[in-house]
Amino acid sequence: MSLQQLYGWLQATVPQAPQVAGIVPLVVRAVQLYRAGQHEACVAQIQSVLDSITTGHWSAAPVTRPIA
Repeated sequence: MSLQQLYGWLQATVPQAPQVAGIVPLVVRAVQLYRAGQHEACVAQIQSVLDSITTGHWSAAPVTRPIA
């Protein structure tokens, strides 16, 4: 669910704030971890992405922190 919410946020934000596209590789890594069954590492990666968004001052769309 967290990955789906993050994906939706990226879809809404990247067209308005292309600099946010820099976090896409981090999200791809989270997906890879999820597919590999490394769920704790996936959650940690998602948290890292959310922290990057929060500290990066990207506010083109609101970020809803998913419940991990």
